[in-house]
Amino acid sequence: MLALLLLSPFAQVQSQGLAMPMPASAEALYKAGDWAGLADWFETVPPATRGAHYETWIQALQRSRRWERLVTVCEALQPQLEAKSGPRLGIYRLYRAQALSQLGRHAEAAAAHAENGRLGYPDGFSNACTEARLSQDWSSLLAYATELLARRPDQALGLAWKGEALARLDRFPEAEPILREALVKDPKIAYAWNNLGRCLNERKAWGEACEALDRALALDPGQLEALFNRGRARFELKLYKESRDDFRAALALRPNDPVIAENLRQAERYAALPAPKSR
Repeated sequence: MLALLLLSPFAQVQSQGLAMPMPASAEALYKAGDWAGLADWFETVPPATRGAHYETWIQALQRSRRWERLVTVCEALQPQLEAKSGPRLGIYRLYRAQALSQLGRHAEAAAAHAENGRLGYPDGFSNACTEARLSQDWSSLLAYATELLARRPDQALGLAWKGEALARLDRFPEAEPILREALVKDPKIAYAWNNLGRCLNERKAWGEACEALDRALALDPGQLEALFNRGRARFELKLYKESRDDFRAALALRPNDPVIAENLRQAERYAALPAPKSR
């Protein structure tokens, strides 16, 4: 079905039972890559013309980055195109999900991508997980990652997303083995190392936590949460100067965070104490 919707926009629209050739002026805009001009042209023509060439219309909106209008048009098209068939995968669904993401409406984008996944789009659930992370909707991330793993059980990213969701929901004993499995499959997922470090901190395995967080920061040195979590672990290991340095780096990334600031004050106080005399 998707392949049909991606046919040349200047072919006759067989799927709608129509045979309306694209006017020469619009075809010239298309061939010139003047997407803004083509999008403007569609706003001036009768609804029947827009409907006959909706693939080209929404492509012009997408290429000219008119995200608000693209969402509106795709949402109007969907019930019309699916009135007889019921839900099906179509380029209007894919473009709508993309436009929602571009508008920062990440929770809506996640739901749209997940629906595309259920309709057969291969990257639907991966995209849904990415959007759920951006919206910090951890319950939804867990649901989408679970659906992804039902289809692709060995995917490292799916495991990492599920492990992160569980960790964010404070379900640390469940999260830890899933994160370890993800990292065996792909040891280059920085946020999975960070979340493993959080799990290890929660069960006071400070040394192991430091090792995991070192890995996270080697992959992504600017990872604020990994700096904070390593600062916690180093403080508990009485590595006060190192802990202070981590909290300083974290506070530089988020200057007005009172929790980081308080942890830094504690680490600075202990780091300033005289070293214990050796016997």
